[in-house]
Amino acid sequence: MEYRRRAPRVAAGWSGKCRDEDDPQRDLGDCDVIDISILGAGIEVYGDVPGDLLGRRLVAEVQAPIGASVSIRLVGEVRYTEQGANGGTRVGIEFTDLSETERQILHMMELLKVVW
Repeated sequence: MEYRRRAPRVAAGWSGKCRDEDDPQRDLGDCDVIDISILGAGIEVYGDVPGDLLGRRLVAEVQAPIGASVSIRLVGEVRYTEQGANGGTRVGIEFTDLSETERQILHMMELLKVVW
């Protein structure tokens, strides 16, 4: 499958936990945010990923590797799933309903090529 990037992506490499926002009891386990753009993020999930995840809202909560004082919560709609490079399931999420402040933060990360 060929992917065309609609927006530049910044490598992330952030570790955290993922869950299904539509079903808060559905814990998807450990995950890594692989890359992020102003439109969405690529995440590898290492827990059980149900087959009905497409179209659902996924939450990834990650800590910055520089310390426990900074964390980030990413929420987006699942647009695709496939086998991940590290034994998990690669999930692509699309950010929806971003505020102007959230857009500006993502844009700055893109410009600075920020990697925590």
